[in-house]
Amino acid sequence: MQLQQLRFFQAVARARTFTEAAERLARSQPAVSMQVRALEAEVGLALVEISRRRVRLTPAGRELLRYADEVLSGVTNAERAMERLRTGGGPLRIGASATPAIYFLPDHLGPFVRENPGVSLRLRVGNPAELAEDLEAGAIDLAVAMGAIDVPPWEGPIETVRLGLDALQVALPPGDARAGTDLTLAQLRAERLILREPDSHLRSVVDHALGGDLHSALEFDSSEAVKRAVASGMGVAVLSESAMRWEIESGRLSAATCGALGGPRAIYAGRRRESRYLPAEVSLWQALQQQAA
Repeated sequence: MQLQQLRFFQAVARARTFTEAAERLARSQPAVSMQVRALEAEVGLALVEISRRRVRLTPAGRELLRYADEVLSGVTNAERAMERLRTGGGPLRIGASATPAIYFLPDHLGPFVRENPGVSLRLRVGNPAELAEDLEAGAIDLAVAMGAIDVPPWEGPIETVRLGLDALQVALPPGDARAGTDLTLAQLRAERLILREPDSHLRSVVDHALGGDLHSALEFDSSEAVKRAVASGMGVAVLSESAMRWEIESGRLSAATCGALGGPRAIYAGRRRESRYLPAEVSLWQALQQQAA
């Protein structure tokens, strides 16, 4: 069956006369009749019959019309979807590690969404290794994660660009006397540390600086839980400056530095190295770079 045959058959079924269907299709009546007869010949069944100068569907015609409606509706929806993608719309799937997902991307995606109302964004959170697998599998279109200043979290088939910097701070309970000071690694080791989960980038930085033998530490899988624990006096934590900004400004947390932890970290975006990007993917990649610049 050809799509044109199904379109002509659908038009005849809706119009109930070949002449009216031909007018709707802007074709000649013999051309419409020929296509319907060719379809009947292909399926080996009568699809329409003439009664009192009007077309009436046979049982086979009624059954085929149900499928023709589904097929042609699907084709129309596919054409509309391709048009949205071609003109810079459609869905974009973004993966991000926890800190950029919560504290970086919302501010940077807002202007892009306002300027591209035809784009819908879908965000999932994962660690850098999971995001690399999702990129290579085509499950996401763009990834954002933390890394060292000159060492992106991905390499090889993943193209990366640095979007911004984020320093580490020591989160302290509100009103802590050490706020504003620079703590040593020895002072941090002496504290009851509240840590992120082992596969997070932040945890790898802390483990590298303090050593992995931190058996007395508490462990949570989100920065929000860590901040609540610190605010309640359960211990101290090393967190991104961006993750603590609101709590420090509102007095819910205090903060100190620890220069021995190293300089600021970088936020990177990554995408698969290929040349056939959708217009929306290109626009988002360029928008993030422009904001970083």
